[in-house]
Amino acid sequence: MIKEEIPKNRLVEFTQVLDVVESIVNQVRQNGDKAIIDLTKKFDSVELKDLSFSKDEIEQQASLLSDDLRRAVDVIYEQLKEFHLTLMPPEVGGGKSGVEFGIVWKPIETVGIYVPGGKQKYPSTLLMAGIPAKIAGVREIYFSTPQYDKLDPMMAYICQKLGIKQAYRIGGAQAIAAMAYGTESVHKVSKIVGPGNIYVQAAKYIVSREVGIDGIEGPTELVIIADDSADPRRVATDLLAQGEHGKSSLLVLISTSGRLISKVKELLSTDVNDFYIVEVKSVEEALKISDELSPEHLSLQVRSPRSTMKLVRNAGAITLGNTPPAMVDYGAGPDHILPTNGWSKFRGGITVLDFIKPISYTNLDNPTKELIDASIKIAKYEGFEIHGKSIGIRYE
Repeated sequence: MIKEEIPKNRLVEFTQVLDVVESIVNQVRQNGDKAIIDLTKKFDSVELKDLSFSKDEIEQQASLLSDDLRRAVDVIYEQLKEFHLTLMPPEVGGGKSGVEFGIVWKPIETVGIYVPGGKQKYPSTLLMAGIPAKIAGVREIYFSTPQYDKLDPMMAYICQKLGIKQAYRIGGAQAIAAMAYGTESVHKVSKIVGPGNIYVQAAKYIVSREVGIDGIEGPTELVIIADDSADPRRVATDLLAQGEHGKSSLLVLISTSGRLISKVKELLSTDVNDFYIVEVKSVEEALKISDELSPEHLSLQVRSPRSTMKLVRNAGAITLGNTPPAMVDYGAGPDHILPTNGWSKFRGGITVLDFIKPISYTNLDNPTKELIDASIKIAKYEGFEIHGKSIGIRYE
């Protein structure tokens, strides 16, 4: 269905499930494996016998992957690895006033990756989350997915490449809770990353009070800004492609061309998804709407995409000109785990920086008297006399 009024607040739907998800999270926190088994039977009609995939099961499934698909994984692996390696920060240091200071970067020790499942499987998501974690030096990487019988062969092969510590056959909010708090069978982690449906994202939001999360990722969002230079067939195909993620996807075209809009509407008329199509007078007006939406994916199919990109304030990932947004989902290099629900106003997609933390260091062997005196004065001003004394007795 074609609509002209874009929804203003996607978080409303998100908040409506918080009470339900809080109950699920609390059940897992209190009852561990039993709650996971009971909840999986309730929601998916599956009687779980074992919450983990054994090493033998993973090896057996990985052996089923064809050589052709192994090579495809290897190519994407190297492309993503190259992107994330460029972002690894160096240790930095410096100083003045007789002070040596700097930053050392340390990896998060344990990370849990959630990979959605159900009717479709997403081995690409395991790559997108696992590669930057591995490059960052995360000691133990765990992952969970709602594949209750056998693990997908491509995922099994990726598990081997990444050196996954343990893979779990758990889905939904209960998987997030299990990795956040730990159970008899599931290892507690320090941070959870990965996309998922509204229940998964609500669970991540709830457990973020005690463990780290990457952000709110899902459902999918795509905004295309197009002028009369854009190809209607490509615009429509890009919208349809993101629509494959489900009816909850936000699919928006903002265009300065009435001719383009008419042709795109014809191409979308038989699809079951909702499409929001808005005509504007200028690309600047389109950018204003897009920045307010702060979409996960932003496609700039305009005459001057590079100069237009400089005006963008909020977006998870931008594709320029003829570049298909779907390429970001697979092999361009940047990650496809991206902020949704307006979170791109304050964060971006996953990088190695999500798996490392800066620890500052300071060494005051021979600080200037001016710096010491200033520090003591402010400590005393705040009423912390002993703070000032602990500084002063070292440099009298």
